[in-house]
Amino acid sequence: MSQANPEAKRTEYLAAAAKMYDELHQWREKHPVASIDEIAGRITPERRALMGQLLSQLARQHGDGSVIEGVMCPGCGEAMTPKGKSKRDVVHLEGEMGLERAYYYCSPCEYGIFPPG
Repeated sequence: MSQANPEAKRTEYLAAAAKMYDELHQWREKHPVASIDEIAGRITPERRALMGQLLSQLARQHGDGSVIEGVMCPGCGEAMTPKGKSKRDVVHLEGEMGLERAYYYCSPCEYGIFPPG
């Protein structure tokens, strides 16, 4: 997904939401006696995937941290060294996503962070 074009991201997200909506309504037509728990069981993974997509967009909205100047170690105050990018899986109540961000390391403290925050 393009991070440079907010309108393209919005369009892609809304298309995914519309697809989810249509698929869930089609499923419900085929399962007219489904219980609330069965319906929720069908919706939950779809919702988590959609929210994971939105979480990913919002987490990357201001970049991946690779263009931050002067990242200082919160422990010793020394300048931290960029060490490339690292990917981690993020599991949240609202969804799951893979998040790749710049990683910075402080040699004296042996401390690493994914800025910002």
